[in-house]
Amino acid sequence: MTTAAEKAADPTTYTALCRREGKWWVITVPELEYGSVTQARTLDEVPVTVADLVATMTGADRNTIEVDVKAHARADAAVPGIFGGMALAVGIIWRSIRRTTAVN
Repeated sequence: MTTAAEKAADPTTYTALCRREGKWWVITVPELEYGSVTQARTLDEVPVTVADLVATMTGADRNTIEVDVKAHARADAAVPGIFGGMALAVGIIWRSIRRTTAVN
């Protein structure tokens, strides 16, 4: 029988769909209903960045979040045209909100 504490500690895997936009990787997490876009400078930063996003959006423990990184080098590989720019803007806004919240 699994206890509630053990069940809460089971890792949950989220997908990080990454595409290059200039100097940034724009990351979409399709498993999240809202606020599923963030950004990172390097692919090495993606797991921590996505775990932070998921924990903030769902209330999950960061230690129980696993990230499956899928990277596309071309900006148009995942989201074409204007949507890529919008995703980058949302990522920038999201980071601003996180920094502001962390300071307060």
